[in-house]
Amino acid sequence: MQYRLRLVASAVLIFGISACSNISQQSTGANSPVSISQAQVVAAAKAKTEARYSIKQDLGPKQHLDMSNAADAIPKVEAHSRGGNKSRYQVWGKSYSVMPSSVGFKQRGLASWYGQKFHGHLTSNGETYDMYSMSAAHKSLPLPTYARITNLDNNKIVIVRVNDRGPFHGDRVIDLSYAAASKLDYRKTGVANVLVEAIDASRWSPELEQRIRTQRKANAFSTSKSALKVAPVALSNAKSTPAAQSTVKRELVTQGSASKEIRQQSKRVPGYYVQVAAVSKIGGALLLRNTLVQELRRSNVFVEQANDRPDLFRVLIGPTIDAGSATALMQQLVPLGHGQGLMIRP
Repeated sequence: MQYRLRLVASAVLIFGISACSNISQQSTGANSPVSISQAQVVAAAKAKTEARYSIKQDLGPKQHLDMSNAADAIPKVEAHSRGGNKSRYQVWGKSYSVMPSSVGFKQRGLASWYGQKFHGHLTSNGETYDMYSMSAAHKSLPLPTYARITNLDNNKIVIVRVNDRGPFHGDRVIDLSYAAASKLDYRKTGVANVLVEAIDASRWSPELEQRIRTQRKANAFSTSKSALKVAPVALSNAKSTPAAQSTVKRELVTQGSASKEIRQQSKRVPGYYVQVAAVSKIGGALLLRNTLVQELRRSNVFVEQANDRPDLFRVLIGPTIDAGSATALMQQLVPLGHGQGLMIRP
């Protein structure tokens, strides 16, 4: 849960602040101009936005409702809304861009959720936020967009309708409704590692969705004390090629073969690296590695097991020559839908 913003209110507020600033400067004369810094404008905008809500700290309903059987949003073809789809916009002094189309979009990162504080208030496209609906907020997807959200820590899936902007705080990539977060089983932790996949509503059907979920469930990874059996996770709409998936099938069947593919953090050569993802499923990490090898045409992509968490697997690229090379590599990841990644310094 976190602090968020509604764009309609912010646009009116920023205009009002600018107008007040100009009036003040004109009325005081040329010899005594009023100087307002960007930080003051941002602080005023945040304070004004906060005043709109009766609840200071966001939270869920007083009594938690079981949302495990809540119905997903049903994708359908919709025109982009008139509100919330300006190609570029600013929030608290930072600029954001809205994509003209969501087709083929996928993104990995942290998801948060928002609830009672914003319940009943307007979303960025002018609708009323309902924390019990399967909805979401995203900084750049066109509104509305239907998206499949997979919790990478437990493989639970929901479909949401993106009709709001945010989150604008921290490193979150998407803000889900209370209902969606509850169904993905991260309501208590507040955040989760997720995969966001935009859905092409013109091609979607309940039968296709069922096949996707059945395949993923069949390919889920299970561990036991005696062996680690691994099968690839199919990522619909993602750039995971059949060649990448078949490679995982060949490489990992037993714990013995898996251990040959995973490096240990303690044995990492010092240098600059780019971390693309950190997941709890070894097969998912290897599938992403193989996908990156083909997309970037690089051989120095590998999966590393964390020292302090044997159930955490990092997908790393490197080492690179210097920080500049790592930064350039991070920029290559963005258009491929993998996010910017994280630089690891020596």
